[in-house]
Amino acid sequence: MSQGVAEKVTSHIKANDRLIEIFGMEVEESRAGFAKLSMVVGSNHLNAAGLCHGAALFALADVAFALAVNCHGKMALAIEASMNYFRPAKPAERITAICQEVFQGRRTGTYLCSLTNDMDKEVALFKATAFRIDKEPVRVQA
Repeated sequence: MSQGVAEKVTSHIKANDRLIEIFGMEVEESRAGFAKLSMVVGSNHLNAAGLCHGAALFALADVAFALAVNCHGKMALAIEASMNYFRPAKPAERITAICQEVFQGRRTGTYLCSLTNDMDKEVALFKATAFRIDKEPVRVQA
């Protein structure tokens, strides 16, 4: 798939996925089968223990997954997603999510997303499977 398609899909997701703005996520790179996003843990991400809420980390990984899978140019929706948490993400830490395609079939794809902190220590690991439907995520023709 062309980089032009990936750019259109990325622009569409950035403009329409509300969590990107609400959580202060930054899309650093995206292409078919790959995405890199980050966010700085702020007060709006904290749980009652004063650490980054697991749901905020899941959201970061899920948006990275959405970009990586949809940049192929066919709409894909998650049919399974899970996350393992290894260490806490603390206030003011920049968490980076790198999502990569592991398997791409005709209808399904499986992706792994590693979340790391400022010290390049793994915070969590997200795994998801997507199902492709016969629809473009955005209008990709000129």
